[in-house]
Amino acid sequence: MNSFEQDLQNAVEYHGHLCSGQVIGVRMARYALNLLGIDNPKTFRDLVVYVECDRCLTDAIGTVTGCKLGRRNLKWMDYGKSAATFLNTQTDESVRIYRKERVYPAEGQDLVEFFNSIPDEKMFSVNQVKVHYNPTDLPGKPLDSMICPICGEEVIDGRQVTRDGQEICKACSDGAYYSIRKEK
Repeated sequence: MNSFEQDLQNAVEYHGHLCSGQVIGVRMARYALNLLGIDNPKTFRDLVVYVECDRCLTDAIGTVTGCKLGRRNLKWMDYGKSAATFLNTQTDESVRIYRKERVYPAEGQDLVEFFNSIPDEKMFSVNQVKVHYNPTDLPGKPLDSMICPICGEEVIDGRQVTRDGQEICKACSDGAYYSIRKEK
C-alpha cells in the first residue's frame, strides 16, 4: 500500500489542488481499506465503493482505491453526504464511513497537519453494513440489454423500468435531464 503522503500526492495531482476534501477523502479511503484488510487496492479486484457526494472527497477516494465509474466499481449515490461505503464483494463485508465533525483548520493553518492531528476514530463514524446489490450492478460485461420502444436507445444492466406493462428507459418514463433541441 502507498504511504499517506503518496496517496495524497496522487489525489492532489488527479483533482488539481490540495483542499480539505482531498485530505479527508484520502484518510477515509485508507481507514476503510485498513478495516477491510485490503493491503493493495490497485490489484484487489473485488472492491466496490459507493460515494455519497460529488465533491472533492470523491476524487480522493477514487485515487486511493483505484475504483472508477467506468470500471463500475465506483458508484455515485447523490445523497450530498461526506460518506462512502466500501464493499468487498469476495467476502460481502462492507463498512460505511462518514465524517463525524465538520471542523476545519484556522486561516493559514496547514491542512494536512490539521487533519492528521485528528485520529480516525474521532474524525469518522464507522458502521458495518449490508449492501443490497444485483449482479447487474457489479463490474464486468453487461448482463442484459434492451431497446427502449419509445426513444430507440439501448438500455443495459437492468436499468429499464416497467410502465403500463412495457419496459422503457428511465428518461422516457420519468423525464430526462435534457431536452433535444435539434436531432442530427
